[in-house]
Amino acid sequence: MEFEKNREAIAQLAKSSDAQKLRELLQRQSGQVKQAAQQAAAGDPAQLMAIMDQLMRSKEGAELVDRIGAQAKKAGLQ
Repeated sequence: MEFEKNREAIAQLAKSSDAQKLRELLQRQSGQVKQAAQQAAAGDPAQLMAIMDQLMRSKEGAELVDRIGAQAKKAGLQ
């Protein structure tokens, strides 16, 4: 039951306008993100961490991540 509740909350969060804006920011670096995700899946998260660091250093990115985190916490996902 908990799994189903979490899945629904994650689905709602993924549809939020903040999540869409975050996707748009990441899509601007689409080739880099795809390659970084592949490297992370292979055990080397360095490039993905660098992209996240760059995202968090931007005002817009940091605000989006903070708002999404707050929404996740409110939904009981943390």
